Amino acid sequence: MRADRSVPFMLVAFPVLLALGILLIPVVADYSDHSLAVRAVGQTWRWFLGHILAALAFGYSVWVIATLDEHIRSTGHRLHPLTLASVVFGASLYAAGLGADGVGPVALLTAGQDPSGFFDGSGLWVTSLFVAGTVLYGLGLISMVVTLNNAGALLGAARWIAFLGALLFACAPAILSGWALYGVAAAAFMVFIPIARVVARQE
Repeated sequence: MRADRSVPFMLVAFPVLLALGILLIPVVADYSDHSLAVRAVGQTWRWFLGHILAALAFGYSVWVIATLDEHIRSTGHRLHPLTLASVVFGASLYAAGLGADGVGPVALLTAGQDPSGFFDGSGLWVTSLFVAGTVLYGLGLISMVVTLNNAGALLGAARWIAFLGALLFACAPAILSGWALYGVAAAAFMVFIPIARVVARQE
């Protein structure tokens, strides 16, 4: 399998873009304490841009994984259609949650209203989007890594690092804190960097 020179960079760019977005978002240590969330929203541009960058990263990742699928077909393997469906729907739900969480409270603050109203009323709705998106996307990543392992693309420690990263991503919603986003970012690096190294060696 001969790789396009741009593919390794595409694979690395997703976790980098996602991490930049997550690092911009002020950490809300306890989601149940809405006063902490309101304080974080006070850093308006960090809150808004961080959420938008992270949402863009998930949209971009769909293109990256579809491109990866084209490359592994030359080895006689391909990602299962349900893998791609999980990634597409998971990324869409995650981006929707990030968009709502990033824009809603900022809009209230800009209008001179208390952003806590957003968190009081949207908790179940936005949290459901994040949980569903994370689980679907995580299942897609697990299936993708298993396919690459079966194809012999990932060997040695790389196959376990990528697999553990996919599991970590799927389990992130269990951490009811803004720190869970850092787990998501770390998981993305664990999955995509080993794959990028393999693709780069094939040039």
